[in-house]
Amino acid sequence: MIDSKTRLFCLIGNPVEHSLSPAMHNAAFKAIGMNAVYLAFSVRNAKHGFNSLKELGFYGGNVTMPLKQNIIGHLDVVDPTAKKIGAVNTIALKNNRYTGFNTDGIGARNALKKVTELDGKNVLLFGAGGAARAISFYLKQEGAELTILDKDFLKAKNLARLVDSKHMNIKKISEVAVDVLINATPVGMKPFQNKMIVSREFLKKEMVVFDIVYEPVETKLLSVAKSVGCTTVNGIEMLLEQGFASFEIFTGYKAPELIMREVVLNAINSRAD
Repeated sequence: MIDSKTRLFCLIGNPVEHSLSPAMHNAAFKAIGMNAVYLAFSVRNAKHGFNSLKELGFYGGNVTMPLKQNIIGHLDVVDPTAKKIGAVNTIALKNNRYTGFNTDGIGARNALKKVTELDGKNVLLFGAGGAARAISFYLKQEGAELTILDKDFLKAKNLARLVDSKHMNIKKISEVAVDVLINATPVGMKPFQNKMIVSREFLKKEMVVFDIVYEPVETKLLSVAKSVGCTTVNGIEMLLEQGFASFEIFTGYKAPELIMREVVLNAINSRAD
């Protein structure tokens, strides 16, 4: 029951209408008996949105595109790892100060390590935005040999320099060895659900193919990769893993992982009906 003592957590960004974070975290709060609620707010301006939430006395939440980088300048404290990444996806009120963290990279790393080791693997990462920045940082920590591609060549170059990795022009993609292919772009979600970041011919059955898009759960890239014989990882795994990490930052409690997973999968299945 929501009352004057209910703690407010939220997701901010745009768009947020189809986010599964509220369902996932509200189920988790209920599971541990915490008087808290998690809502989603469509926010386009980091400063105005954040200041409004501060006035409401919110306890924390998550940040999605396009605010992950812009939010940093409005926080009281930024965790050193998030500062290096240059993007925040999690905010928590710690010692009366709003502190920014990044669990995107943790989520991607944990999702991938369920199917493959990363040390020494040749990883081709598509994207250079907030999520890609976090993913690249953790991949390098795991010892991956990373190459970054983006439609904005300068963004790819700058990110590659930041994490001491390679970058390349997409026209030369056939020249790179790939053990793990990661899509950290919007290609695959609406309205790009019929598009892929690479051709079918580029995919080899020895590859691990990971798409951070989680709706649809099986993007065209994953569907084609599966038909080729690749090992695939969908975006739900990253969503859940970053959600577990965020929840523990919010509350200090171990995330009820089975309950959070069940709620997310049920929500996805109900949308598909």
